Amino acid sequence: MATFGIVAASSILFCSKGVVAKLAYAQGTDALTVLTLRMGFALPFFVAMAIWWSRGAAPLSLGDWARLAGLGFLGYYISSLVNFTGLQYVSVGLERIVLYTYPTMVLAISAFVLRKPIRGATWAASGLAWLGIVVAFVGETHAPVANDRTLLGAALIFASAFTYALFILMSGGMIRRVGSMRFTGIAVGFSCVFILVHALATRPASHLLELTPSVYGEGLILALLGTVAPALLLSVGLRRTTPQRFAVIGTVGPVTTLFLAWAVLGECPNAAQALGFALTLGGGLAVSLIKERAPKASAKTECDSLETS
Repeated sequence: MATFGIVAASSILFCSKGVVAKLAYAQGTDALTVLTLRMGFALPFFVAMAIWWSRGAAPLSLGDWARLAGLGFLGYYISSLVNFTGLQYVSVGLERIVLYTYPTMVLAISAFVLRKPIRGATWAASGLAWLGIVVAFVGETHAPVANDRTLLGAALIFASAFTYALFILMSGGMIRRVGSMRFTGIAVGFSCVFILVHALATRPASHLLELTPSVYGEGLILALLGTVAPALLLSVGLRRTTPQRFAVIGTVGPVTTLFLAWAVLGECPNAAQALGFALTLGGGLAVSLIKERAPKASAKTECDSLETS
């Protein structure tokens, strides 16, 4: 029961960040401002994590540092930036639907780029997930909150899912080399620095001192409950269960997000959106479960990938 609570809490906290970001957007802030507060508040925790888990560990080479910086740039800088930007134009529900296709993107890249054999059942599950996106997007365009930038928002979030899929595929070797917690502390720490540099290079620093107290509070919530806590719980949860059980329990997060979006933001999905969500969630989950039945080496790779999500 404790394992279920740890994994479920990690998924719920991670998935609910879109709801908190929407609350900040409603007060006139933009994606970069919200992301800067999130990463700025989170940076000290990831620095501390990197220092703590580096004690007694083998020193990193310049090449290791460069690879970690590159992964941080790709995974939690580019991916987060386009995700938070796209979230300004679509509902939290559609954002979760599109993001949840990253397992099928990992599958496609593995098949067409890495030339790994993929089961027919896995392709069928992937097709189900993509059908869900189409259905949900059609539902979104007919929802009361639809706007002329809905397509742009969906495309940006798709780009976020794609870059995150690349991050997962490229992270496995470094995780095995440096350890999951050390990897998370350093890679995400680099991401925080990249976001802060981006913000300071594109707008005056005084901008961050002119926000309302509630926006600072939402930025702190995003940092602690939407970033740091899920990362720690994720690492603990993966050590207490298998990737298969993790995938099953982790579906609590996207489902809970829909209820949070309804309760906090008043986002009530129509029938097409609900159907699309169910199809995508089912397809993405099936991809994870089918991959788990592959040989043990593949299961190990999947576990290493999940530790970075």
